[in-house]
Amino acid sequence: MPFRLAPRPKVSTASAPGAVQIWVGTRSRRLWRRPLVLVLVAAGLSGGLLLLGLSFRLGLRLMLDPEALPQTLARLTRSQPEALPPAISLEELRQQAEASQQQVGEPLRLELSGAKDREVLIVPVLEATGAIAALHLFASEDKGGELRAIATLPTAALPKDTVLAPWLSSPQAPTAAPANFDFTRVVALPAPPVATDGLWFTLEGSWQQQGLTLRYGQLLHVDSQAQRLELLTPWSSPANRPPQWADLDGDGPSDLVIDETVGLEPALRGLQVIPGPRLQSVSWVRVPVDAGAQAGDYQQALRLARGGLWHPAQGQLATLKAGLAQAWNPAAEAQLRLMERHRAITRQQAEQDWSTPTQHILALLIDGRWEPALTRLEANPELLPTLLNRLGVDQGRLWNRISAAAALPDPPAAVYVWGGLAIKAQQNQPTNRDGATPDWLNRQSVPAAARQRLAKVLATLTTTQAQAVASAKAGATAAIAAQPPSAQATENIALPPITAFIGQARPISAPQSGYAAPGQSLDAALGQWYAIDVQAVNQSQAWQRGTGSVSAGAAPAAVWPVVQPAAQASPQLLRWVSPTTGVSAPLTVRGFSLTNGPVTLLATGPATNASALPPLVFSQGALMWLDANQGQTAEPGAIAATATAIFGDQPLPADFASALASLTQHSIDLTGDGQPERVLTWDETALTQLKNWRVQVEPTVVKTIILSADDRVLYSDMFAPQTVVALTNPALDGPVGLLVHQVGRYELLSWQAASQQFE
Repeated sequence: MPFRLAPRPKVSTASAPGAVQIWVGTRSRRLWRRPLVLVLVAAGLSGGLLLLGLSFRLGLRLMLDPEALPQTLARLTRSQPEALPPAISLEELRQQAEASQQQVGEPLRLELSGAKDREVLIVPVLEATGAIAALHLFASEDKGGELRAIATLPTAALPKDTVLAPWLSSPQAPTAAPANFDFTRVVALPAPPVATDGLWFTLEGSWQQQGLTLRYGQLLHVDSQAQRLELLTPWSSPANRPPQWADLDGDGPSDLVIDETVGLEPALRGLQVIPGPRLQSVSWVRVPVDAGAQAGDYQQALRLARGGLWHPAQGQLATLKAGLAQAWNPAAEAQLRLMERHRAITRQQAEQDWSTPTQHILALLIDGRWEPALTRLEANPELLPTLLNRLGVDQGRLWNRISAAAALPDPPAAVYVWGGLAIKAQQNQPTNRDGATPDWLNRQSVPAAARQRLAKVLATLTTTQAQAVASAKAGATAAIAAQPPSAQATENIALPPITAFIGQARPISAPQSGYAAPGQSLDAALGQWYAIDVQAVNQSQAWQRGTGSVSAGAAPAAVWPVVQPAAQASPQLLRWVSPTTGVSAPLTVRGFSLTNGPVTLLATGPATNASALPPLVFSQGALMWLDANQGQTAEPGAIAATATAIFGDQPLPADFASALASLTQHSIDLTGDGQPERVLTWDETALTQLKNWRVQVEPTVVKTIILSADDRVLYSDMFAPQTVVALTNPALDGPVGLLVHQVGRYELLSWQAASQQFE
């Protein structure tokens, strides 16, 4: 439907059980029951004490190893072998699927060693949406013989928290994601170089977010006799890579590595394949060997790994391997080799050529090269505001690396300088998430030279900001001087602030000219730049087209206080995956341009690829979408009114009412008169039905008709080249506006009481 940012799963609810009957009777005088009661009470107390003991044991284990709970739950929730279904044929399965409005997917043939005369297939059953609902295992004793089902396995979508887990420590987390992620395909993993029991597959799906493709799935195992299917560990990869076979434990490449990397921060998840089969995650918490007196050193190596200091972590664990000798085991080897893989990635990033100096400095920090990173910053102090912004939005990874390095026996002095900069960056944040408290430096043994370097770097920040403000004032003065006196006077005019805006984004290279907001710059090193053509603003508690009362000849210094509230209200960039589904990401407005007359905002944000509609930009909270899953079935009166709007005086098709019974209706007050209007939306299926009746509907994906309480048509785009994509938020006061997409651009339609139309 047109007001949906992301699809939501359908949730079915079961009715509550019936009323509980309470039987009341007279007190029994049979004394022989008292001993039985005492026995039952004693048994209950014993059971309670046993449960309390088990709970305490589990709680203690979680304190010592936080990964124990996920591992325990994984063992409890592993897919159990399904009871064999009736031995139906493949044709019977197709018939059952069609009766349930499902379809049978493309069978996947298994290559089983030692079973040349036997044919075995995995057959998926798909929902109408394309999601995999179940997997069936079919086999025939003779090739070419009748295939019969021998096992089945229902599948369920992965929850959002599981799929988006790699973003838990990233400031780039997706802001618009479905609650559940469906599987859409079955992919065979390549045979591992070292033989393992059974065959390996993965149920997979993909999701587009912020210009990247997230690949997710769940590992699937088929036993060597092809008698059962078993789902194992779920996984997701923001790098769009499937699980890869690797040799982590030294027993050959029969382990799996999943790339969970987001941005520059490497994150590789290791899974050891243990007979059963069972998958055991490589832990950065548990010491898997009897380290004896060296257990403390082993824990320190794991702390360094958790902090992202892969180089010293790998070096310390390699030293422990030589000392522990015979006590070393495959689980410890897996930790060491996974550290080596992370170290190789950070080293490669630190040594490669970068197009922007800020990315190079971040790569040096991630590799633990504190002094080279600081030297580059001291040589380019203009980069400090950008780096402070990066440290400010950090979700803990960089700070964990700083604090872990400071805890080393002889930390580099530059670590303390970066710690002080991180604390400075956190002062501008509403909450302190990473533990960068102001007194951290006071609790460290900071050399005097390091404190002096920190003070000098922070002094350059003050100078840089002062220069930016002076440059902005000078530019504003020059712009005013170049304008006629009538335009110069606008600097002293008090304009009402813009509280929200809606615009359309155009990717551009770094701006060659424009007004930089105080404390900002128009540096190319800040990332992907966008020019935002403002389509509408909320000013004086009302929506206005264009930039409202901001005139084309206004001085930049006078304009910035007007646009500043909206520019700093967490603007969002929405990339449309389809005409009804979008993915949003935050933007940073750094200035604006007045060279072409209207205000054009200049902002930076994540890069985007091509989308179904032009990228949309809006202040957070400015727009709202109606959830298609919360709509109602259209009322008969509404259907009759739409029939008149579509067919006029022509005879209606005989099945008009029944064919549009699934039409979605939302009731909401759009005009501000206290009476709810009815919003009816035609999706692709309903529009196809109209075309079958030879109605010349304009070929846009979604169409909308809005009716008043007395069934008058207030808006219709059935025969107009436009479609409604969003509504303005009623919380901003005034009537609700309709944001429509026309050919190549967005337009905000407002309610006009005089004409009783949205225009």
